[in-house]
Amino acid sequence: MLARTLIMRAINLVILLLIVLFVISFVLSGPASKILEQEIQQEARAIAVNILRSGHANATQVQAIYNTIVNQLSKAYGLDKPPYIRAFYIMYSMLTFNWGYSYFPQEYGVATGRVVDIIMSAFPGTILLDTFGILLSALIGIEVGLRSALKYGSKLDRGIMYYAAISNGIPQWWLGIVMLLVFAFYLSSIHSPIVFPTGGILSPKYYAVWLIDPVKVFLNPHAVLDLLWHLALPLITVLIINVGGWAYFARSIVLNISQEDFVTFAKIKGLPENQVVNRYILRPAAPAVLTNVFITIPFVIFGGFLITEIVFQWWGLGYVYNIAVVQSPTPDLPVVVALTYASTLLYIIIVFIMEIVYIMLDPRLRER
Repeated sequence: MLARTLIMRAINLVILLLIVLFVISFVLSGPASKILEQEIQQEARAIAVNILRSGHANATQVQAIYNTIVNQLSKAYGLDKPPYIRAFYIMYSMLTFNWGYSYFPQEYGVATGRVVDIIMSAFPGTILLDTFGILLSALIGIEVGLRSALKYGSKLDRGIMYYAAISNGIPQWWLGIVMLLVFAFYLSSIHSPIVFPTGGILSPKYYAVWLIDPVKVFLNPHAVLDLLWHLALPLITVLIINVGGWAYFARSIVLNISQEDFVTFAKIKGLPENQVVNRYILRPAAPAVLTNVFITIPFVIFGGFLITEIVFQWWGLGYVYNIAVVQSPTPDLPVVVALTYASTLLYIIIVFIMEIVYIMLDPRLRER
C-alpha cells in the first residue's frame, strides 16, 4: 500500500513537472529560438575554426561548411517549425540538462561559458550560505519557539516575541550593509586586529580555483579558513534576521496545538510532561513546520537571498540571477530559463520528499 501510494504521488508530480515545463517552454519558444540559434552558431563556429586551423580547407570552403552545419542543425532542432513544436525541443534540452551557452560568458568569469558550468560553479555558494543558513536558523528558531510556547507569558516568551517582531521588520539586505559598515570598513579604519572582508566568497588567489573545481578549495585548509572568514558576516546576518521568524512561527503552531482537547485530556490523565510534549504536541506540529522549512528552500536557493548575495558579492545562484537579468546588456535567456527549470525541478523533488515524510508521520495517509 505504501509503495503504491508513493508511486502514484511520484507519477502525479512528474506529470505536474512536465506541464509546468511545457508552459514555460511554450511561452519562451519565441525568445528561446534565439537561444538555439546562438547555440548552433557557436557549435558550428567552433567546428569551422578547428577545420581552418588544421589547414585542410580554405576560408571559402570553411564558410560553406559553416553554412551547411547551421542549416542542418537548424532543421534538426526544428527552428523552421511552429512555436509549439519548438517548445518540445526546449523541453527535451531542459530535461537532458543540455542548457547551452550563456550570451555573455565574460560577465560570469566562467571560461567555458556553458550554462551548466556557470550554475554548478555558483551552486556550492548558495548551498553554503542560503540553504545551510536557512536550515540552521530554522533549527535554532524552532527550538527557541518551542521553549517560548511552553513558557507562555514569561519574560523569555515576551523577549522572544519582541525580537521576532523587530527581526521581521528589518530587511536582510539592510542589516547586511550595516554589518559590512561596522565589521569590515569601520574596524579596518581603526586598524582593528580583527577585520572581516568587504565581500566575495574567497580571496582572489582561491577564487579562480573555486570557479573551476570547488572541491579543491575544501581540500586546502588555508582556503577553507579563508572561506569561513568570508562566510562569517553573511551567515550571521541570515541567522539574526531569520531565527526570529522561525521562533514566532513555531511558537504559534505549538500554542494552537496545546489548546486542543486531546492535549488537555493527556494532561488530565497525568502523563509525564515530556510524553505530552513529544507525542501530543510536537508530533502533530511536525508536518506544518516541515512544510514551511521545505517550501522555503527552493525559493531561497533560486533568488530568495538575491539582494543579500549582491550586498556581500557572494558567488551564488542569486548573484547569477542578478547578472543574467540586470547586469547583462540584455537578459541572458539561457541562464534565466535554466535557473527557472532547475528551481521547478527542485520544488517537485522537495514536494515528493514531503509526501514521504507526511506518510511516515501520519500513518492514516497510507490508507488513502
